[in-house]
Parts: sequence; C-alpha cells; structure tokens
Amino acid sequence: MDVAVAPNATPLQGGKECNVVIIGAGIAGISTAYELALGGSRVIVLDRGKIAGGITARTTAHLAPLCDDLTSAMIGLRGEDTSRLFYESQAAAVDRIEEIQQRESIDCDFRRLDGFLFQARDTDAKIIEYELDAVRKVGAPVRRLVGVPLAHCAQRHVLCYPRQGTFHPLKYLRGLVAAIETKRCSFHCDTA
Repeated sequence: MDVAVAPNATPLQGGKECNVVIIGAGIAGISTAYELALGGSRVIVLDRGKIAGGITARTTAHLAPLCDDLTSAMIGLRGEDTSRLFYESQAAAVDRIEEIQQRESIDCDFRRLDGFLFQARDTDAKIIEYELDAVRKVGAPVRRLVGVPLAHCAQRHVLCYPRQGTFHPLKYLRGLVAAIETKRCSFHCDTA
C-alpha cells in the first residue's frame, strides 16, 4: 500500500479542459483512462483521496476469470449464458492486463499460475463434480485431480484452473499512470 501510483498528482485547482473526466482512481478508473488515452482522448482523473488509495490498494491481487463464488451457484442464479459471458469477460480482462504490462514494460510481478478449488473438510466430494460440470459448461479450462500438498488434503478432490494470474496492482497502476501522463492526461488527488 505504500507504492506511490501517481506521485505528481495534486488537487485540482482552477479550470481545465478535457474530453472525459473520470471520477475514481482505482484500477477501473485508471484502466478506463488508459484505454481512452490510447484512443486520443484527453482525460482528467479525479479522486477524493490519493490515487489508487482505496480498495485497489487492498486487493488480494489474484486475477481469476471465474466467479469467487462457485460457478455452479452463478449458473443457478443467472443462467448458463450469463455465466459464460461473465467468464469470457473476466478471462479477457486478465489477458488485457498481461498484454498492457508487456506493451508498456511495466514491472509489476505479473505471472500466470494454476488456481485450485479443493473439497473442504467434512463436505461431499459431489460438490467438486457439480463444479466441474458447471465450469465446463461456461467453457473455462479445468482439470480434476485428487490431492493437494497441504496437511490433511492428500485425498481431497481438487479442480485445477490453469492460467490464473497474479500481479502487484499498485506497481501495475504506477506504470499505467506514467503511460497515460505522456498523452496529455492528468491525475488529481484530494479532489471531491
């Protein structure tokens, strides 16, 4: 949380001209500013606190294309088509972060790795079966395994999700801000 994402940001004073004002300088606001700046828009990003000082600074930094709750639960609530669209959009977002950090040469500790969902103690192994079926329905890659290298988990049923991601979000955003600032865009902290 002590990475300065936009060290040159100051409170907004006086009038400025731009094409777009973005209110909120977390990962959503800064990512939107980046995409707009690439398209030629002059953007001003405002935040009532410090740039990227809110929820983004407190994330687990796990980039997972699947729902935090079970995909089978999401299908039950929203249906198969919406659940598939959710997965596809989240997978595209992880791919986009990887692409941007490569294009902009952002040193943010980005890496791909496997994610695991394993059967909790005293639960029926059928939950893994239901989830495997649901994840396949939405088109996400998944493998079924037995056992993970944790105490008391040698016989637990496991789903392995390849190509998950992790990164340091504030280092990533610091690189995005630097790229955006070269395109006549500005960031203003402490501006309600």
